[in-house]
Amino acid sequence: MIIDIHTHIGTSLFGYKLTPDDLLALFKELDIDGAVICPVKPFSYDFIDANNYINDVCKEYPDKFIGFARVDPWQKETAVNELKRCMEQFDFKGLFLNPYEEVFRINSEIVFPLVEIMEQYKLPVMISGGHPRVSTAWQIGDLASKFPNVNFIVTSGGQINISGAELWSAEIMLTENPNVFMETSGVYREDFIEEMVQKLGPHRVIFGSNCPVYDLRLEINRIHWAHISDEEKKAIIGENAERLLMKKI
Repeated sequence: MIIDIHTHIGTSLFGYKLTPDDLLALFKELDIDGAVICPVKPFSYDFIDANNYINDVCKEYPDKFIGFARVDPWQKETAVNELKRCMEQFDFKGLFLNPYEEVFRINSEIVFPLVEIMEQYKLPVMISGGHPRVSTAWQIGDLASKFPNVNFIVTSGGQINISGAELWSAEIMLTENPNVFMETSGVYREDFIEEMVQKLGPHRVIFGSNCPVYDLRLEINRIHWAHISDEEKKAIIGENAERLLMKKI
């Protein structure tokens, strides 16, 4: 089973877009079984409609897609109410936060009420990681340490630079916070994936593509090309997502 834990459906304010049919065509081409789909940043800035759309797509293709909610922490009570609505009314299995597109620090106190809701529901929080000043590895680690009972999925391994001090910071964040899962999108350094499998164990490394921002065809090959065992690859490309989301696709 192959599950992509990080994709986006819709037309984003920032120019990227993907339809359900586009993603299903990629599934067929690449023998992928399903994916987590997250809302894009809409032109309206209204995540209520965006979350409704994701729910509609999941209901249309229940054997292919799992939805994650998305909110803007700056909206405070509105964001809290919207997240509660998604958790109560939809079969969503997580929360996606994008500190870069919504311009907030991931370890800011405005994020805490949202994480507390996910702790209540025992569901993961996926963070768009590695953005300077808003979602650096040390900021993510700071948040994860404050909520040890919440599972965090950190995209791009928690860093985008993939070199020097940022790479070292990401490794420390991952090794010191057992509740953080490393998502693999954009991690072009094969050795970093291999080292994290060795240091964290294969069950805390998880395949995600960040499609359509990144190319799904390339992102799945990052796992296929890694010098790790077939059993480790099997865990990363499907078993870990299935266990974390507690729902079979």
